[in-house]
Amino acid sequence: MKIAVWMDRGKMVRAAMGEIPCDLTVCNIQLVNMFSGEVYPAQVDILDGIIVRVRTDNECPALPSERIFNGGGRYLIPGFIDSHLHVESTMMVPENFGRAVLPWGTTTIVMDPHEIANVLGIEGVSFMLDNAKKTPLRQFALAPSCVPSVPGAENSGAVFGEEEIARLLELPEVLGIAEIMNYVDVCRGDERMSRIISQGLKRNLYLQGHAPRLEGDTLAAYLLAGPESDHECRSARECREKVRQGMHVNLKTSSLSNHLPDALEGIRDHRWHDSVSLCTDDVHAGVIYREGHLNRVVQKAIGYGAHPLDAIRYASYNAAREYGFDDLGAIAPGYVADMQLVDALDGRRPSHVFCRGKLVAEEGRYLGSPYDGGLKFTNTMKLPYLSGPGDFRLKAPASQGETLVIYSKYDGPFNKAFYEALPVEDGYICIRQDPNLAMACVCNRHGLNQRTVVPIRNFGITEGAIATTVSHDCHNLTMIYRDPEDAWIAAETLKKSGGGIAVVLNGKVLASLALPVAGLMSQLCIDSLAPQVEQVEKAVYDLCAGKSSLLKMSTFALAALPGAIMTDKGVLDGQSQTFMPVFR
Repeated sequence: MKIAVWMDRGKMVRAAMGEIPCDLTVCNIQLVNMFSGEVYPAQVDILDGIIVRVRTDNECPALPSERIFNGGGRYLIPGFIDSHLHVESTMMVPENFGRAVLPWGTTTIVMDPHEIANVLGIEGVSFMLDNAKKTPLRQFALAPSCVPSVPGAENSGAVFGEEEIARLLELPEVLGIAEIMNYVDVCRGDERMSRIISQGLKRNLYLQGHAPRLEGDTLAAYLLAGPESDHECRSARECREKVRQGMHVNLKTSSLSNHLPDALEGIRDHRWHDSVSLCTDDVHAGVIYREGHLNRVVQKAIGYGAHPLDAIRYASYNAAREYGFDDLGAIAPGYVADMQLVDALDGRRPSHVFCRGKLVAEEGRYLGSPYDGGLKFTNTMKLPYLSGPGDFRLKAPASQGETLVIYSKYDGPFNKAFYEALPVEDGYICIRQDPNLAMACVCNRHGLNQRTVVPIRNFGITEGAIATTVSHDCHNLTMIYRDPEDAWIAAETLKKSGGGIAVVLNGKVLASLALPVAGLMSQLCIDSLAPQVEQVEKAVYDLCAGKSSLLKMSTFALAALPGAIMTDKGVLDGQSQTFMPVFR
């Protein structure tokens, strides 16, 4: 697909022949060529946001141009393309996200807005796309395929079937179907998933995969069903096999995980790397503020041994080819003039960033208009059934037995669950005498009177309470606490703020972050938001004595994971997709 639908080819030809002037010429640069892998002195002529000519120094006469920009001998590379991310995870609305990442060299993204879709459905996705148009950052989307992530395991604010997917696929900014994470149902031919996938197949659109640890027959079945990529490679072997089987892999370093060194090791000896791109998936505002965006992944890839030109190509040309962007990801005639000037080929922040031939960022500063304010979807905390601290206690059965206890990250990356004999006091499970125990609670915040309360071991919290509405993927109110009184205060704090994160100790709010837009995003720009995010992260870290984090808590209720998963409907065995009784 061509991005530059506005291009007047006749006008471009006349400009290339010197008959009409270009808008801009960028000179005194070292061009990084994505086709040949060469680096050489050049000048780039631009008209109407499109590259007219790339002229090697002294090779042919200069073209007339309205403006000359001196690159100062820096390297000119394409703007970066993030091949998979959830903008909501940055806690910024799309326009503020654009302002935050353009200075780091990202000029195009493909988002999966399934976080807000799980809260607000199609209306939420439409908000993301409309709000994204307020900055030059090119923001495409994929239609969220798993809303909720595992049907029947949890209650979300919306449910997407083939009808909702079909409606979204008609939007011009929607390129296909987002990460198809329910691979179990895909491989067993589940009718619902087959119908959703068919909406993309019959339109010949992109189908994004999500296939951690799939291999052999199961991987083949998954590919045959339609998904064509994966951003969850966790080992060298896994990455190698997926590339060998024709899968496009999106290597990532996110705020949740970093499997980049192992994944890169799997393809290090491959002759061709065309099916490799980079993504950020879930990254918090604080990380972007301190370290950058996709340039950070490029930097880390180089640090783990990738050739700098390969890493840059992963983040630009390869990502463009993955999505069929015929005129993005390189600097050549007919390509959109999304470019960045850098002092070195190491993933550092660019000195200047151009989108469609316009300078949009300089020395880390966004040059566009400031955020104009205005909020939508600020009333998504529907919790009328919560009435006091007693809602966060676990009533014991009349007959003495064992209680299900979640073990936080027990012997591996995922939670597990075991039954224990726990003391009972006044008819309720009592954890007071065991400092390694806390209570966990997931409350439906989409209007249903449904919640789950169970003990959790080894989370690290010994007093107080932590509450968050950033809880993948349904984003129900999730809390871990020692004191029900503190849990109640944390819940009330988030009800008043419209969602977010709260840390409470001894009846006082130690730190809180309001996320009033769908309970997921702030109205603040990154300069104001990042310090608040870091403050609440530190409060969580301190309360848990460094043993847990906000990020760890945000995936506590993700039903698509293996292990023991807690949702508003109960405790799920992620492997068998069956619920475990709280008492036995």
